[in-house]
Amino acid sequence: MTCGSAIKLQHVGTGFRVHSHDIKWGSGSQQQSVTAMNSMDDPNSLWVVKGAHGTLCAQGSPVKNGQAVRFTHLKTQRNLHAHHFASPLTQQMEVSGYGNGGVGDHLDDWVVETSGAPEWRRGERVRLRHRDTGGYLHSHAVRFDQSNCGGNCPIMGQQEVTAFQNANDDNNWWQSAEGVYFPIATQQ
Repeated sequence: MTCGSAIKLQHVGTGFRVHSHDIKWGSGSQQQSVTAMNSMDDPNSLWVVKGAHGTLCAQGSPVKNGQAVRFTHLKTQRNLHAHHFASPLTQQMEVSGYGNGGVGDHLDDWVVETSGAPEWRRGERVRLRHRDTGGYLHSHAVRFDQSNCGGNCPIMGQQEVTAFQNANDDNNWWQSAEGVYFPIATQQ
């Protein structure tokens, strides 16, 4: 994985991809909603890998185990964000899209934890730990439906994405899927 790449984050357990569009949560932070969808070709599931808030990560730089990064939603330019608001379905920590033009704050930072490799490799399982709260990017088979979302639900059938405090939960594993990957930059 390299900085500048535009990737889809696929949940290992369910195959759904982290998704967002300009629809706000109706509760909690009321920021842009982040869910997961079971679609390989949805352009609203692309996220650009960038350096942590206030740091640069040159295009083509490999992302290392333990490195903090941001994920900026390609279409809306909001960052993958977590905080202590309760998630809408399971009351874990809400994940949202935050910021403008890719500029956000320290709550946009996620630490990459590989399965033991020194760098995040394409297709490899990783966990993404939210640097501020300690929660892990998490999803599960809990979906928005008629019973929990109402009749006019723009995210019907989409899966909840949260930050979850239990580091050892199997639903914390993600992998990079489709995307535009920059090769590792060579030293000049």
